[in-house]
Amino acid sequence: MNRELLVEGMRKFGLTTKISVECPSKFYYGISASRFSEPLDQFDVLMLLSKLKSLGAEAKLLIFVAGRYAQLNGRSREELSKSEEQKIKMLKQTSAVFDVPITILGTADLWYYPEYWAEVDCLKSVDGIIDQTRSGPLFSTVFDSFEYEICQAVSPKLRSALEPIPAPRLYRLFEVAEASYLKKYFGVDAKIGPGAEQEYDSFIDGFMDIVQLQQPVDFRNRPNCTKPITPYIGKDGEERIFVSDSKQDLNAKISKLAQRASGQPILFSGVLNCFVRLSALAVEAAALSSSAPVKFGNKQVSDGLSVIQSFEMMGTDRLTRLAPIVSECLWAYLIRPLQAELKKGGITL
Repeated sequence: MNRELLVEGMRKFGLTTKISVECPSKFYYGISASRFSEPLDQFDVLMLLSKLKSLGAEAKLLIFVAGRYAQLNGRSREELSKSEEQKIKMLKQTSAVFDVPITILGTADLWYYPEYWAEVDCLKSVDGIIDQTRSGPLFSTVFDSFEYEICQAVSPKLRSALEPIPAPRLYRLFEVAEASYLKKYFGVDAKIGPGAEQEYDSFIDGFMDIVQLQQPVDFRNRPNCTKPITPYIGKDGEERIFVSDSKQDLNAKISKLAQRASGQPILFSGVLNCFVRLSALAVEAAALSSSAPVKFGNKQVSDGLSVIQSFEMMGTDRLTRLAPIVSECLWAYLIRPLQAELKKGGITL
């Protein structure tokens, strides 16, 4: 697949904000685990890769579940390991919905290997890669909570260099080392994720292609109060769509969002209107099942970009009339198939 067709497919998805690629064949998506329920937003990457595959791209995807990185904040190894295992199990079970070749790795698939820590060692002196703004337990304390396999993989010299540093300051270093390791040992040539990961991407784009997607925001988001949320981490109290939502829950949430988002700008502070973003995902969900185009208002739309262009023409004053079709597409083509796969695997969220 040539670069022009690849870029055009990403552009038509409608939710890409940065496309800095040549012609990658293996993408990588780094995520973490949820303490709360599983958000629907985390599947936007898989939807995009499915779209590219339908256009003829190889579109292989490696998902790295960094569920144990929160140990740097002093959280329990056992708790984080369990959450990571649950996330990996959920992703493996639901991957059939998207028909994309997926490899899924967990923290131990990197941290157990000296080669990963060699990347950390190599990058630790890069200007700005240690985040001096963070505080928390020293790395020496966190290191004591690691199991034997990790302790053996870290060289004594690197351990000595990292031990006096507050561990949360190492997040950025560990993330960039992760990308470098995956490129060298797993053949990854492009990273894909939300725009909020620019703090990592600014270091990674020197050696890997970068694709950024629209940052999801809480449904209470408004022009004077931006509420970004992490696509793959659900937290109690957030107003968003979860994979576990019933059809009734979904309808109520979309209806309430339509009322709240009506009259708001399509784009503000670099973030899409919540309803507009979900509408684009809804139509792309229909495309997954070859059920696009979808009648959207008075227009037939077949991809996320055409949805956004429709809003640019008609505005956002009357979103409530579109709520039923957005809700139905999300339910029929995305949430219900995900729930069916989870049920088949005996997985309860």
